[in-house]
Amino acid sequence: MTYPETLLERRFWRFWLTGLLLLAAQIVMNVWLITDIAPLGISDHQAAGTATRVNEIQASWESAAVMKLARLSMLVDLCFIGIYTFGAAAGGLLFAREKTALLKRVGVIVLVCAILFGITDYVETISQFVQAMRGEGSDALAGLAASVRPIKSVAFLITFFGLLAALWIRRTARRTG
Repeated sequence: MTYPETLLERRFWRFWLTGLLLLAAQIVMNVWLITDIAPLGISDHQAAGTATRVNEIQASWESAAVMKLARLSMLVDLCFIGIYTFGAAAGGLLFAREKTALLKRVGVIVLVCAILFGITDYVETISQFVQAMRGEGSDALAGLAASVRPIKSVAFLITFFGLLAALWIRRTARRTG
């Protein structure tokens, strides 16, 4: 039996997959942002925590002539956050509306984590981007970015694996039902 695709499901697939494609582009760009000072590239900038560390990382990018690429990566990240968050939230809402109790619970968890991810990742990335555009670090912004990073990371992982699990649960339930 085939199930008609709803508008919500189309939005989930389009935005979630587009978000993942943008994430893949960022991963590729990050290869050029790896320096001796920032062996993890953009991740080191996100976790820097202090203006001094941000300045060291940005100076290494300047000397490697990749500072413009770092700023571009942050702009792509800002687009990714909105698109992925919308897609993950749509997926969470989609599964929260299912009849299966387990799918409903997974859907609600994904929806809440998608919102949490969007907020925390925007805080982190805007803090980074401001420092990159100014060309100097800020203890307040670096500390803010570093402090929300673990929350953002966990929320992202929950949305990603939660949506994969929900898709598997729904497929299994449809086969047996």
